[in-house]
Amino acid sequence: MKYRVNVQMKDGVLDPEMETLQRLLKRSGVKGIRQLVHTQSFVIEFADDMDEAEAERITRAVAGDVLANPEIHDWSIGRV
Repeated sequence: MKYRVNVQMKDGVLDPEMETLQRLLKRSGVKGIRQLVHTQSFVIEFADDMDEAEAERITRAVAGDVLANPEIHDWSIGRV
């Protein structure tokens, strides 16, 4: 069983790298992009005999405590 964790900056948190890329795209003639968001994706694979509820609990704990900083990141999980 696998879970995917997606982590991205919360709305309103400054992301200088994405702002720089947006300016570059604009200078290159690309129009219509309102916002560019960078999302990190992690896949956690569990042993075949792992209980599904326990795997989800662990995934949520890892996402909220290790992979994301709750002050600046939003995160979501899903089965793969």
